Amino acid sequence: MGAINPYEYISRDGTRILLRSANPIDAKAVNQLSFNVISENNTLVTSVEEFAITDEQQRDFIQIYHQDPGNLMIVAEHQRTIIGILTFQRGFFLKYAHHGTVGMIVDKNWRGKGIGKALLATLIQWAEYNPILEKLCLEVLASNKNAIALYQSLGFREEGRQVNQVKTSNGTYDDIIIMGRFLSEKF
Repeated sequence: MGAINPYEYISRDGTRILLRSANPIDAKAVNQLSFNVISENNTLVTSVEEFAITDEQQRDFIQIYHQDPGNLMIVAEHQRTIIGILTFQRGFFLKYAHHGTVGMIVDKNWRGKGIGKALLATLIQWAEYNPILEKLCLEVLASNKNAIALYQSLGFREEGRQVNQVKTSNGTYDDIIIMGRFLSEKF
């Protein structure tokens, strides 16, 4: 089962944040935060019109994370409110099983306080002890400079770029940057 031991993180402003594995009972809160983050900005590929995951489907997704020791879903929680989510899904096929994909969102009121960094550092530590995993991968919009800086600070490197891969609602284009981090590399 992909899980972490819960622990408390002290944010940059001194607030106590609980980081823990997601549970199926978190489905509604995970959906609400996901909808809010997708609605507020263009830093994600998914648009609000496409977000149609029911609470029951989200509950099933969370259960899948628990069933595979190579998958992980972490939530950051403040006063019983989920303020950040990190997902990691390893490759399904045997030749891809040594790596997986990271996804992360943080509530807009909690950005810049180290929540994303704490979530990502927790994933890296968990992955380093997972005998299956060798590499973490992610995709990020080229315009999302804050996220790119965070990923680079934790050892992720740009591995490629898909030019004009995303067309925004206002008709402009953005590149997707493909980033990776080998667990064997120390930074």
